[in-house]
Amino acid sequence: MNDDKAQRGLTEAQARAEYERLAPIMAIEGRTMDEPTKELLVQLLQENITIDDALDSILRRRAQTEQ
Repeated sequence: MNDDKAQRGLTEAQARAEYERLAPIMAIEGRTMDEPTKELLVQLLQENITIDDALDSILRRRAQTEQ
């Protein structure tokens, strides 16, 4: 079996289902997640990006909104 093709992380459907499971918990705590951040979480759960990639993206967005 070729390890390069082995499934890593969750599928997109699984990652979105995990977000849906977390959303009510966040709401109880008074937290929300905007759409771009939600998409970053989905990509992280799929292992399509690294945590460093996600942080870079968040920091770039913050810098743009502060200008």
